[in-house]
Amino acid sequence: MTFSKLEYPIKGIFYFLSHWSLVREVLLVILLTVVVSIFIISLTFVVLLGLQAGLFTLLFIPPPFSFILAFILCIIESVVFIFIFYLVATPQWQDELFDNVLRLKGLGSVLDKPRHTDRFVLLFRGIGFGIELTFFQVLTLIITIPINAIPVAGTVLYCIINGWQFTWGHQIHYHMLVREYTVKQSREFAWKDRYDYIAFGSVGMALQLIPVANFIFFWTTIVGAALWTADVLIEEQKAAADEEEQNITVEAVGTSSQSTPAVDESTAVTVTATNVNNYGATTISTK
Repeated sequence: MTFSKLEYPIKGIFYFLSHWSLVREVLLVILLTVVVSIFIISLTFVVLLGLQAGLFTLLFIPPPFSFILAFILCIIESVVFIFIFYLVATPQWQDELFDNVLRLKGLGSVLDKPRHTDRFVLLFRGIGFGIELTFFQVLTLIITIPINAIPVAGTVLYCIINGWQFTWGHQIHYHMLVREYTVKQSREFAWKDRYDYIAFGSVGMALQLIPVANFIFFWTTIVGAALWTADVLIEEQKAAADEEEQNITVEAVGTSSQSTPAVDESTAVTVTATNVNNYGATTISTK
């Protein structure tokens, strides 16, 4: 079971590349990021460069040093503003990509069903998820950075140690939106399946350590996480259908036993259920 989770980050690559709608979505994200970055940089230099240069001059820093300092400060401010935009927008894009994969797998009804939890509660849960996940990520990264410096073996160990929280971060949207879990419930669920989470996360982390290609793998790993979730939901739907079919079979047996007139002892009535592909049908044979 655990070893099968190793395949999902790889499956995500092929699924992503074979569905133009997903590729187009990521390309639009890249384009939007570039446009917003250019706008932020332009606005920062147009509005703040002159103001900051004048402020430094008033602080007795003569030109051209005041201008150089203002220029450097504008660069730093632009980077900070772009980073804030990235932090705010990226989780929304990740969730949208995750949901689109589920829709492609025929699970749109799961996403569209009514929620029992208020939107504001979900919002605060999302904030709580983000805070706790960030804490885990920062803590494990600080601890494992020295390990990553060890060639090969250190990198493998680094990916394994960070794998659990990496996967939890990719499944939080599913826990919060579909399962409607609290932070505590999500953490307990993730820890219960920690070996599956570590297996998925270790491969996902390894892919994102590959230079240049890690930009694409960042998105394909989300697709892989969504494929894993889709398989879980499909299995649950099949199990629910099987249970419903068994209930129908039991009801059919009870009804037939009450309504069927007495027959000779040599006659037997057998009620069997059809397979999963023909829900609710019964076959009555008389021997």
